[in-house]
Amino acid sequence: MRTPREKQLITKYWWFGGSGAMLMGSGLAVLLHGAKLKETNADPWFWVSTGGFALIFAGLSFIGDANRFRTLADVLRELDARGLK
Repeated sequence: MRTPREKQLITKYWWFGGSGAMLMGSGLAVLLHGAKLKETNADPWFWVSTGGFALIFAGLSFIGDANRFRTLADVLRELDARGLK
């Protein structure tokens, strides 16, 4: 049975992981749009591509936080199983 703290960490894991995946996908789409703008010599291609990179790295950051929350939940479960809490 999961403790309330463990449930909270798992919930954060799913929210941050899902948000990170969504941000990475959106960033890739924006980055590809910027590449297409560059091919057609459109003026704002640089800023669109920069925004795409920012979204990708924000997604990576969210996924890293999700990994941290999952690790903390696993450590809590292990400590609980050993009775060291």
